[in-house]
Amino acid sequence: IVVLARYAGIDLRQDGRLAESHQAIAKQLQTNIDNTTAEFGDELITGVLPRFDTRKARQFDSYWNWARQDAYEWIQQTIAMCITGVATDVDVSNKERLQQLQNRADVQLVQMLAATAKILGASNKDVLLPAIQLAQSLHDACKSTLSQLPVFRELSGLVQPKTCISASGEASYTEIPRTSEHTWTDYIGHMSDDSHHDIPPHIHLCEKSKNGQWLYDKQLSSTYYDGLSDINQQGTSFVGRTALVTGCGRGSIGAEIVRSLLMGGAKVLATTSSYSRQTTLFFEGMYRKYGSRGSELMVVPFNQGSVQDIDSLVAFVFGQLGWDLDYVFPFAAVSDIGSTVDNLGSHSELALRVMLTNVLRLLGRIKLAKAKYKSVGRPALVVLPLSPNHGNFGGDGLYGESKIALETVFNRWTSEMWRGYISIAGAVIGWTRGT
Repeated sequence: IVVLARYAGIDLRQDGRLAESHQAIAKQLQTNIDNTTAEFGDELITGVLPRFDTRKARQFDSYWNWARQDAYEWIQQTIAMCITGVATDVDVSNKERLQQLQNRADVQLVQMLAATAKILGASNKDVLLPAIQLAQSLHDACKSTLSQLPVFRELSGLVQPKTCISASGEASYTEIPRTSEHTWTDYIGHMSDDSHHDIPPHIHLCEKSKNGQWLYDKQLSSTYYDGLSDINQQGTSFVGRTALVTGCGRGSIGAEIVRSLLMGGAKVLATTSSYSRQTTLFFEGMYRKYGSRGSELMVVPFNQGSVQDIDSLVAFVFGQLGWDLDYVFPFAAVSDIGSTVDNLGSHSELALRVMLTNVLRLLGRIKLAKAKYKSVGRPALVVLPLSPNHGNFGGDGLYGESKIALETVFNRWTSEMWRGYISIAGAVIGWTRGT
């Protein structure tokens, strides 16, 4: 057989040699995987896997529907109280609810309220007078804002933390009304007070000096507080603006940013690393309550630790959606508790990648996208999440290193010439009740 195979030019060992070659390649690949896993660790390797999927994108833009439902529920609740004898007068004291309704008002809503008031009035039932007055008041309030832009204006109650420790040592946390500030005007006034021997207020603006130090700027801070006072009195609009917010889960600072932008009429792309039904319901509830006329909320799964996800996200924003970003809040973070200098591991490196390395990559991809689509002269304002914690606490891995390293972006902005595409601001976030 061997002689015949040799005479016919057939290699009887061909399959065997191919199998041996594949085994050698598989062995080398396994060795590479083992070495990579040993070097970087399982958490970093699994933590950088992509999650972005356009098929899972959820879009919320039906502000008009929720406005009708909210107005109808408000009136129906008043009717129910009228019948039970609870309501004896019109109640539009809920300024926050009224503002949200005005922000979402359109011609159809005004027509619905007018028709509702007319139908209730035709019943000739004196007991329904508060509901009739409410419908008419809502009609007048919404009609008066049809020609105005929706605005963000904070009307929630001012609260402060209260922690109690029982005799058994159990701690309980609650939030109670603030005792020293009863209105937002009081709160802004107290925050802006800089009369304590040239000590800047807790919230202030700094400007970079010629020697590279960031110094308190009283004039800029005064302008900032004038702006806060104006927002408190008149509100501010984000109509025509688009924003990207990462790290905006329940109870986070990012979630409050999304809420404020939606109230002002912006289009917002919010990312989540924990995509689920509960997560999408959270964002749906946020839009249902705060989405104003013309606003839009897009929610997508996203892993800021993945370069592939960063590329896909930016391509989705500028390509598929056709948006041009005005604001970017890269607030995604990974907690790292208990990691010290003698036990830094895979998790700490993943956290550094999410909070530093890929933040820079995200800015770079946005710059490239703006250049590709010729969006010059409309730079995106990127707000960097800085921190005064530069290793002060310890036991938090590379958190301090990631925060202090982000400050180099201000120098890069000048040396690498991003001015036409990106503007940089830094928010030094102290120890707050939120994340």
